[in-house]
Amino acid sequence: MGSNTGRPTSSSTAAALGGRLLQLVGDRDAARFSCEIYPGCAPNRTRPRLPEYGDVLARVVEATVGVIIARLGTAGPEETSILDVRYTDGRYVDGDALPASERWVPRTVSAFLAEDPAKGERSLTAAEQFDTTLRAEILADALIWLDFVLDVDLPDRPDVTTV
Repeated sequence: MGSNTGRPTSSSTAAALGGRLLQLVGDRDAARFSCEIYPGCAPNRTRPRLPEYGDVLARVVEATVGVIIARLGTAGPEETSILDVRYTDGRYVDGDALPASERWVPRTVSAFLAEDPAKGERSLTAAEQFDTTLRAEILADALIWLDFVLDVDLPDRPDVTTV
């Protein structure tokens, strides 16, 4: 995912709010997280100086994609990245069986990993049209995913010899 694809470049406040919310997720501070996330998700935002919901969500998705690429690398020529999600016991998670908010994150991240930015942007735009509750659920799920990929024990990328 390109840096802030199709989004205003002046959304450093979006990155700051995303970081603040991620810190609350990492701290497991559910009470403060609940109070902080909702105002930015309301279509007629209750705090006008907050960044746009779509900008915050895009920053969180961008960070998730960035962490995955940094940890695992990008797909090579003639390859496609596939995001498989498993339970801790090894069983695959059926993405179609997940609730809408839980399904949205892996599908959107997968679109960017598969280098289909148009599909990823459509998903980000669609999320902006949902009602406040679903917007908050999607942003919360996106933050939880980001927290997870930051903490998960992934193998280091192999060293690549360049000439």
